[in-house]
Amino acid sequence: MDIVTDMKLKYIAVQGAMMLMASFAAVSCIDGNDWDEDSTYNRLFSPTESNVSVSAQATQAEVKWSTVKDAESYIIEISTDSLHNEAAMGGANAIVFGQDGTVTTSPYTLTNLQPDTKYFLRIKSVAAAKAESKWTYLTDKSFKTKTEQIIEHYDVAWSNVILSWPANSAVDHIEVQDDNGQIVQTIMLDASAIRDGAYNVTGLSPISSYQVTLYNGSAKRGVISFTTPAKVPDADKVIYLAPADSINNTLFEELAAEGISSVTVALPAGSTYYNASTVTIPDGLSVNFYGIAGGEQPTLAISLLNISGKHDVLTFENLTITSAGKDADGNDKTAEYFINQSTACEVGSIEFSNCLLEGFTNTPFRLQGSDVKVINQLTYSNCLIFTSNLDKYAVIHVDASSGKGVVNNILLSRTTVAGASKSFIYCNKTDFNSLIIEDCTLSGLSNSGRYFMDCAATNGPSTFIIRNTLLGSLMEGSKGARSKTTPTVDNSYITTDVVFAGNAIAGFNEYDKPETSLFKDPANRDFTIIDSSFDGKKSCGDPRWYYAD
Repeated sequence: MDIVTDMKLKYIAVQGAMMLMASFAAVSCIDGNDWDEDSTYNRLFSPTESNVSVSAQATQAEVKWSTVKDAESYIIEISTDSLHNEAAMGGANAIVFGQDGTVTTSPYTLTNLQPDTKYFLRIKSVAAAKAESKWTYLTDKSFKTKTEQIIEHYDVAWSNVILSWPANSAVDHIEVQDDNGQIVQTIMLDASAIRDGAYNVTGLSPISSYQVTLYNGSAKRGVISFTTPAKVPDADKVIYLAPADSINNTLFEELAAEGISSVTVALPAGSTYYNASTVTIPDGLSVNFYGIAGGEQPTLAISLLNISGKHDVLTFENLTITSAGKDADGNDKTAEYFINQSTACEVGSIEFSNCLLEGFTNTPFRLQGSDVKVINQLTYSNCLIFTSNLDKYAVIHVDASSGKGVVNNILLSRTTVAGASKSFIYCNKTDFNSLIIEDCTLSGLSNSGRYFMDCAATNGPSTFIIRNTLLGSLMEGSKGARSKTTPTVDNSYITTDVVFAGNAIAGFNEYDKPETSLFKDPANRDFTIIDSSFDGKKSCGDPRWYYAD
């Protein structure tokens, strides 16, 4: 190669390198915004799916998510229809939040939702300078609002339930289901019921379980479940007391003045009625004190009940009858008795049904004094009787002198009686027809040296039966029965905590452990049977405490 040719080649190489460098320089001077780019790569990030969560109530739901860099606001869409990428925003059953830019921070509360409704949800981030993000969906796609409860109050009677809810609420019908889940009534609400926020559902059966649901369309706005009580006893008049009312002598005197011979006094659930004075039932008047179901038992806390005169029936049903009363100034006052009758009376029947009697420092029931007092029938059915340390008196105490007080027939059925007392039943040298104790659980009764049942050796009932009954304990040194009639005992048990110091009652089966091995917590009045090997676990004692598998 000659010198000229070599120089030409070198010139060409240098010129090519310079052109290549010039082309690189030209490229490096182009602005980044002038790229021919795919705009989909310049959109906002989506909220992270795993960080999107919903906490729902009946008519609103709080949505939380992780905020996105550069996002100025967010759009949240919910729908009762499924949501997916191909679904256009704002469908027929959708609600969109944040199209106006108002959803800017997490969390955000969605409002005006339908209760008991399944909603699908998606969310995206939005900014003016960038394309909006793709949709992010809930991990499980949907959430469900809770069932609303706008039923504010309900009163249950044996054949109906009265519902109340806020006036002019968005509701349109009521559905009634029986305990088998069958719809037994569908009630379309008229304008007056909606305006007043109240309806009386009738046509129910006594002692039956129901669920009543208040609807607006398909949305549940309130649900209650209840069991109707037994039918209210027939009476000339029924008085439904309000919580602010009182049980007083004026109430009964006015009834007597009207010539009323029988009255049912219905006490609303959860109410308490105090009276620091003795309440007297006028001569000739029969009274049923009746606690309406639908909540806590109403409470009767009066100083004393005077039953002087003649009465066909006095009943107490579904009540808590307590010694914890109030005096005239509203201070706490403890009653010694519920009934402590000294003046003459003649009563066909006194019945306590589904009642709790508690706390009386002497006894809930006593006849005393020289006037003639005759109660033909005294019944405790499905009751709890919890006494204090009744050292002076028995749970049922008849000590009228010279036989001037008598209860001809005493029945305790499906009832629990617990607490130390002088005796369980005491009738002072008095004859009467019958004493029947059946399906009962008894614990801690009769003090040392006293009798479980005491009528003196030559007096007492002509018929004396104990059956299907558990006697868990007696106080140490207690005796059995002193009566002219030997009790007949059938399918009944005593624990090792029952040791008769004398006058033993024969015929009990023996459970070879203390009552703490048989009952769940007798010291705290829980007598649930816990020993699965106990032969009488489902046939003996108060049925409410039967062994449950």
